[in-house]
Amino acid sequence: MVLHRDFLMRQIQLLVQVLMKVLLKKEEGQPDEARSLLEEGISESFGTDLDSLLAMDRETFMALCSPASAFHADLAVALADLLREDNSPAAAERAFWLYEAALQHRAALSLPALQWVEDYRRSA
Repeated sequence: MVLHRDFLMRQIQLLVQVLMKVLLKKEEGQPDEARSLLEEGISESFGTDLDSLLAMDRETFMALCSPASAFHADLAVALADLLREDNSPAAAERAFWLYEAALQHRAALSLPALQWVEDYRRSA
């Protein structure tokens, strides 16, 4: 159990670090480098490339945040935050799925994430 929790925390920490690097590259006007970092982070965290991840059906995709058959809202939020930076419709849809599930599990979302969820609901 402790080993599983440690792995999960490392995975979340990696996603947050990747997000920070992606945001920095975008701020520096380097969108291609930001996309490359996002792709590398997804691959390292989930063992699949970004395009394959974005092509997954909902059930398969949501299973990424359910190691050992238990949904982990914090992992879902970290992945959703990162996917929002891809700016593709498929990434937005999957980020929405994750946020929705996290909210159902009473996870805390940042105010910008909550606003994004509301905006996405209105536009869908």
